[in-house]
Amino acid sequence: MDHKTKSINTFLFKVFAFYLFWLISENYLSHELTFYSSLWSFLYHIFLKSVLAVSKIGLSLLGYDFVSGYNSLAIIGSYGVIIGNPCVGLGLSYGFTSLIVSYPGSWSKKLWFIPLGVFIILVINSVRIIALTTGVFKTGSFMQMESHDLFNNVIYIFIFLLWFLWIKVINKDPQPA
Repeated sequence: MDHKTKSINTFLFKVFAFYLFWLISENYLSHELTFYSSLWSFLYHIFLKSVLAVSKIGLSLLGYDFVSGYNSLAIIGSYGVIIGNPCVGLGLSYGFTSLIVSYPGSWSKKLWFIPLGVFIILVINSVRIIALTTGVFKTGSFMQMESHDLFNNVIYIFIFLLWFLWIKVINKDPQPA
């Protein structure tokens, strides 16, 4: 097996291992182990509060008066939106981080690129929350739109572009991890 094939296989193995860890964590450990459940809930809480904070900043900059609860955001005079765990971006951020960690390269570059990518994912997610919140305000009711699917397509494209940027620009000459 040549070096290039071995590197690709190593990358794919690492990505698969990260994915398997996510599945086990999300579907088993977070429900069965008290400590792990608390940690998992805390991670979702941090991502929820982050996306809410950035969304509130965005609504303020747009000149809207709004109210928010633990996981909800509404422009005064509308129903608003409720943000569930699948919508906070933890899984997307984990997936992005998994790609960068699995790909060969220097840790000094990974340690600044990963937080930057996670922040970009957070901002894009907040733009989605702002769009949904203003949409509900302008229409007077909850819109029946496939925002989740649209967001997934947009964010997957951005994650791919970030990964492409990582491979072709930031990490041009990777050293084995």
